[in-house]
Amino acid sequence: MADKRFTLTEEHLKLLRHAHVTWNDCEFGAPAIDCKRPYGNSSVILDIAEILGLEPFVDHEGEKHYSTEQVTHCTRIHSGTQDALRIVIQMGVLSTGTYEHDSQLNWKRIGD
Repeated sequence: MADKRFTLTEEHLKLLRHAHVTWNDCEFGAPAIDCKRPYGNSSVILDIAEILGLEPFVDHEGEKHYSTEQVTHCTRIHSGTQDALRIVIQMGVLSTGTYEHDSQLNWKRIGD
């Protein structure tokens, strides 16, 4: 039985395609996604909302805002990029679907 299931969506893949990948030059060095600006700018929620194509509402002063539900959705999808990236790297695929892993984090696809 799997320890965890995860549904990899097109939204996860959109975020990963926009990830700001840098080189972390400690020890031997390794690629890393910039934790302050994962999608290029410091306004992470705004970046995510734009990448996902969410429509903001404009207040009376002309500033863009997103609803609480939209912000919650952005945060949830962003959090899911951890498992999404693991699946993409381990499996070598950019395919949406449902995946599960065992206690050793060995992922396998189990459905659409």
